[in-house]
Amino acid sequence: MPPRTRLAEVTSQRDALEQIAKLIRAGSVNGKVLQAAKALTMDCDARDDLCEVESIFEAVKTGDSRVPGLARGMRYVSDPRSYDTFYSAPAMLDQCRAGSCAGDCDDSTILIGALLASLGYMVGARAWGPGRSQSDDYQHVYAVVAIPKAGPWPKDYFGHGLDVTVRKSYVGWEPANGHVMTAWID
Repeated sequence: MPPRTRLAEVTSQRDALEQIAKLIRAGSVNGKVLQAAKALTMDCDARDDLCEVESIFEAVKTGDSRVPGLARGMRYVSDPRSYDTFYSAPAMLDQCRAGSCAGDCDDSTILIGALLASLGYMVGARAWGPGRSQSDDYQHVYAVVAIPKAGPWPKDYFGHGLDVTVRKSYVGWEPANGHVMTAWID
């Protein structure tokens, strides 16, 4: 069975983001993840950060045949109602290879984050909740990336959203009219 963490094992959304960050960090040093990231960015010129980010984003969102099982992208499928699970990036690639390339927003966040982090990008996980309240009522999570890869970034830089679960999203798109909390992976 693939490695996973249940949300019941964490006590807050901050803890959940930290668990997601740990899985992204672990996946970023996995050879299978690095191999997939390199395959997905083969058509990009050297040091073309935006091309690399867009290639990985589009592969997870809509597909790329250069990674076994990812030809049609990652399909959104909810977790069971009673709990949330987080799958590691290598486990998600294994599931894709086995013909079941599907998961929820946490799983796509972990996969896209690990793929980009394996190439040296600063990435994070961002939780989103409706309204302006900073309460712990977050309902969605997606990956964020810092572009350019090496910086420098403005003092108030927020990162580029990478929400592959929304049909008309693109690199930089984020849900509107809500509050967010971000856990950057160091």
